[in-house]
Amino acid sequence: MSSVVFDSLSGPMRMLLSRVAFLLVGALVGLGLYALDVGGILAVPLAVVGVLAAGELYLFAVAETA
Repeated sequence: MSSVVFDSLSGPMRMLLSRVAFLLVGALVGLGLYALDVGGILAVPLAVVGVLAAGELYLFAVAETA
């Protein structure tokens, strides 16, 4: 998705897409850790929660500066 399309979306839609992107990144990180046999099956949900928490902090910081 290009930056022009992303910027043309409404604020709530941009926030939703950002959260979905963080969720997908967390799932991919968790699956990668699971594939490498690091942490077992708990690696997936813990990675998702960790990336979502970091993403929420990032979105909060960006909203505060805007």
